[in-house]
Amino acid sequence: MAATQLTFSKYHGLGNDFLLLDNTQGSITISPTQRRLMCDRRYGVGADGLIILGSSKDHAFVLDYFNSDGQVGSLCGNGSRCGLAFALSKGLIGHTRVTFKAYDGVHDGLYLPVDDKYCVSMKDRRFEDIEELDSENYFVDTGSPHHVRFVDSLDKCDVIKEGRQLRYGKYGEMNGANVNFVEVKDGAVCVRTYERGVEDETEACGTGATAVALVTTLRHIRSQGGCQDQLQSSCDIAMGRGILTIKYDICEDVFKNIMLIGKAVHVFDGVYYL
Repeated sequence: MAATQLTFSKYHGLGNDFLLLDNTQGSITISPTQRRLMCDRRYGVGADGLIILGSSKDHAFVLDYFNSDGQVGSLCGNGSRCGLAFALSKGLIGHTRVTFKAYDGVHDGLYLPVDDKYCVSMKDRRFEDIEELDSENYFVDTGSPHHVRFVDSLDKCDVIKEGRQLRYGKYGEMNGANVNFVEVKDGAVCVRTYERGVEDETEACGTGATAVALVTTLRHIRSQGGCQDQLQSSCDIAMGRGILTIKYDICEDVFKNIMLIGKAVHVFDGVYYL
């Protein structure tokens, strides 16, 4: 018999917020309409997305992510970090490195108690995976498709209008892409993101931060004539209400061992009636 009420937790990563459900016992069935209504900020709980953790024989858990429109989403970096925090709170994992399965395959996850931060591994990306559309516009898939546009001023950027135009006009209604607007000022990399599925600006985006870090690093390498020496192996991305750190190694024109690191905050627990 299907559940008539759901116990959930709400978490956020730098303001990018999610509802999380524990379905490791396999008792939850929830329709796209119900997922959309849960995420609705006026008629439901309100969130950028919904995450359901399921059981796995080979990994700590399976993470299924749904956009706030109720539809299946691709990889969500901040959602994965919040999923780790939720799993730790439920006793599904311990304070050791674990593996979990998400949209694009298996990822490593780790809690850093000293910094109170959560890390998620990202897939390797070759330099050639980053498409340079022109000197200010790039595309790369970091588990979710991302357009990266460098601008002179984020404050003057109409993220929703310009993001929507790119998301639909260039990438189409069915596939779409997230759009990241980037300002590099005094060494700081600041980002605002229009996110497909939410169809609005979100306060932060983990796969977007990863995309921006890789693109920014590659631009620097090319500006130095292709020299990879003395490059920092990390990039801090200012988003929403804090910093996401992306660490990586570079070997033979490949970004390897990419890790997305940042806070994941428990907001509250509740019960939702279907």
